[in-house]
Amino acid sequence: MANRRQFLRTLAGVAALSVTADASSLGRMRRLRMYAAMPEAGAHDRLEPDSYRRKVRQVQAEMKKRKLNALVLLNATNVIYTTGYFHLPTERPLAALIPESGDPALFIPELEADQVKLWWVKDYETYFDFPGPVNRVRWIFERLAKRGLGSGRIGVEEPTPGRRQQMNLGAPKATLVDAGDLIENLRWVKDEDELRIMRRAMYFADFVVQAGREFVQHNGRVTEDQILKASADALADKMSAELNDVVGVGIEPPFGGLVPFGKRSAFPHAVPSKDRLNSGDALVLSFGAQVGGYNVECERSFYVGKPTDYARRLYDAMLAAHDTGVENLREGAIAEEVDRKSLDQIRKAGFEKFLKHHTGHGIGLEGHESPWIAEGDKTVLKEGMTFSCEPGVYDPDWGGFRHSDTVIVRKDKGEIMNKYPTRLEDMIIEI
Repeated sequence: MANRRQFLRTLAGVAALSVTADASSLGRMRRLRMYAAMPEAGAHDRLEPDSYRRKVRQVQAEMKKRKLNALVLLNATNVIYTTGYFHLPTERPLAALIPESGDPALFIPELEADQVKLWWVKDYETYFDFPGPVNRVRWIFERLAKRGLGSGRIGVEEPTPGRRQQMNLGAPKATLVDAGDLIENLRWVKDEDELRIMRRAMYFADFVVQAGREFVQHNGRVTEDQILKASADALADKMSAELNDVVGVGIEPPFGGLVPFGKRSAFPHAVPSKDRLNSGDALVLSFGAQVGGYNVECERSFYVGKPTDYARRLYDAMLAAHDTGVENLREGAIAEEVDRKSLDQIRKAGFEKFLKHHTGHGIGLEGHESPWIAEGDKTVLKEGMTFSCEPGVYDPDWGGFRHSDTVIVRKDKGEIMNKYPTRLEDMIIEI
């Protein structure tokens, strides 16, 4: 794997950024300054209608294999995946109908009516509000019956018993077929349009890690919540200034990430505290970015001051696992085998007792989605799948290290979207 000390180089339409060491007026502080050119984002920072039309045709091809006359999607993420209709999911049911041919239709609460008129899906029906005089899932299936689908084979997304009952009441002659895996499996493999949006998101994810790092370098013994707030503010300002579209953009609470240090860096999902950073601490900056609905991750582990021999051993074990995972995210590999080969690097280093989680997870419209690079997942990887690669090593009496890259499965090895450095010499902060 190439050393990414000169990170955020121009690759696949991502901005050219470089790292320079600057002997500043802040004494011993080694400052890394990031100089960014605007990445080639295209006219839009989201998928356009033609991309969704292609997805609908892909869905219809899978429906034909299962002899489905229609597919009803009530899962908000799957509605977005197929139609691109972003909305605020609430208690009010909102559904997409994918017929066996032709364009989709939307069934929406009235408060969405003005917004839906701005999008490419022109066939829609509305109900006033929730809960209403008739159960709204039943109402949706009554609309299907009126469209001539009342006696057809209707694919549904693994409904709860209560929802299935309402579906049956709305279309009593229909045959309901569990088809929850149909969209899930299509979402696994990203096309070039989706990957372009994810690369755009990665530009911001790499940026926010650097913003967190620079805040620490400038301010010294800061608290975790201060790092989070400063980083989120920097990211929000940059996204506001540079994005062409802000649909499907998010910064997750609290303030958008995880930034544990010291012994708390051994907590993989540490919530923020008021502890103050000290020399000798490990520091994890764990951030993501979401653009056009698509998520990516950039997590980096730093060391404050001169690393001890023990810190180097822990870090090297983590990095070997990370690099091995990336190497093995290739077409035809078995998910659980990639996990085993990755985590074996930590076991061989003598730190098996410091393992707390698997190597990675699928990532796309959801930050965590299937498949899983984990024991028990026997999925055969396909080119275009995207995963986090984030093995970690966690000593509860000292601290921990974890990098996370977002990786595309390719024929021979994984392609890392991130451009931020990973080697220990580039991860040292002096305060």
